[in-house]
Amino acid sequence: MASEESFLVLVHYRGSIKRKTRSGVKFTDKDPLCIIVTPTTTYDALVSSVLEKLGLEGVKRVKKFFYRIPTAVLHDTVKFDCFTIGSDEDLQVMFLSRRQFPEVRTPELLAKLADVVSSSGGSNRNANTIAAVAGSSSRPVVASSSAPVYEPPMQPVASPSFAVDLSGNVGDEVRYGEHIPTEMTMTWSRI
Repeated sequence: MASEESFLVLVHYRGSIKRKTRSGVKFTDKDPLCIIVTPTTTYDALVSSVLEKLGLEGVKRVKKFFYRIPTAVLHDTVKFDCFTIGSDEDLQVMFLSRRQFPEVRTPELLAKLADVVSSSGGSNRNANTIAAVAGSSSRPVVASSSAPVYEPPMQPVASPSFAVDLSGNVGDEVRYGEHIPTEMTMTWSRI
């Protein structure tokens, strides 16, 4: 019985949405993924399946899916509209719609992908690890890999300002007002 409940879903991931007059909505990607789902498939499981098949886990994320939802059957033509799927509840609409419109044997989704953003706010363009050697101001150390590693272009960063005894008197206390700066200098470092 479980095999009867599972079905194929075409997941487009490169195309766009076109509004057609005859059938309503159409996805333009010519090379969709084939994903097997069941009525108990969760949104997170669907997202994982898509990213795994594309080999983009940790690099891309699914912002949302657009479902080509059937809205009416007129003679031999099925009319479609677009429904956004972003949760388990939204995904249930696809399963219910499939029961209501048995003429549509293979549901279609369009996955909108985005770069995974790291906690520092930058895009994670690859899954390789880049680390800096402790206490070193040299180039970052890159984890060994057979794939080429993306190294972001050098961006100068100004160091934060703080009170320091610049005369090198170790152990002396820093006194305020003795050192009057005549020019402002910035230290640049690579990240």
